[in-house]
Amino acid sequence: MSTTTTPPMQIVQGAIAAHAHACMVAAVPATFRCDYEYPSPFEILHFDTDLRDAGVPIRRWILGDATDPLATAFCFRATWNTPRHTFWGHVRVRPDVMGHGYGQILVRAIEHWAATAGAQAVRLMAHPEPRHQVFLEQAGYRHIGTEQIYRVALDSITVPQRPTPTDIHILTLAEYMQREPDAIEHACMLHAAISLDVPMPDEPVVTLSKFRRLLGEEVDPNCFLIAFSGDMLVGESILMESDSEAGVMWQHATGVLPAFRGLGIATSLKRAAIQLAQSRDTRILKTWMETSNAAIVRINNEFGFQVVDADGATIHIYEHLLKHGVGTRY
Repeated sequence: MSTTTTPPMQIVQGAIAAHAHACMVAAVPATFRCDYEYPSPFEILHFDTDLRDAGVPIRRWILGDATDPLATAFCFRATWNTPRHTFWGHVRVRPDVMGHGYGQILVRAIEHWAATAGAQAVRLMAHPEPRHQVFLEQAGYRHIGTEQIYRVALDSITVPQRPTPTDIHILTLAEYMQREPDAIEHACMLHAAISLDVPMPDEPVVTLSKFRRLLGEEVDPNCFLIAFSGDMLVGESILMESDSEAGVMWQHATGVLPAFRGLGIATSLKRAAIQLAQSRDTRILKTWMETSNAAIVRINNEFGFQVVDADGATIHIYEHLLKHGVGTRY
């Protein structure tokens, strides 16, 4: 006769959390990672510190030994365009120990902690595998949205010809920095405002120090496009070279401030981004889109973007309502 003992669940933070979670994520192919999963302790430490410095509650858990965890989970309060009191989380279980109930243990830990931190709903991410869907539905979650990769081949693209809106002009951040001593501060303010209204921002919290770090490590100011209305910064779009595919660029964070929408600025930014990518000998332009964002889906369709049908190109979003500290089924 044999018995199975559930490994201990630990609440972790700091270096221990960073190393344990990075260990788990690093074993996962990049295409199957979800948002806010990072393969290096350095990135996780920065992510958690930025949230805590901004007063955003975040917690991490592990099951098993911190040096070789069987499962990990994290949860934090969403800072962007979601209903108030929504928390964002993710659970990852090592493939060789799936089916032992570890995922359920961590999901319930997320729900109970989120409820004590003020949550009314928890959202989780999952790739479209049947076992993930069944697990989340049995746990009382319902599918509410999808993130999808789209792509367009730049050698065959037909760019819609529309006049640029009156009084709108577009510069790169590098060009703006040559004209304005406080350009980085102004661009940071714009990026922070737009991130609040993006369904899934790359950075849940935008601070000036983090923005400067972003420019120093990941984003080339020559690939950061800013739309101006007169002397006001009103929109942005960011291009980044692919880390794994030659001749491929990713378009991030295309957005316009709410008071300036409906003027064709997003379309002008999209056109400028494509022209910039072409000038850098880019073959393919890719972007992630939240499929419920009808306006940006329409614009990308006009420019010929098509759904990518490949492993890791789709992430589903599930939601679970909380009441009295426990989940409420729909």
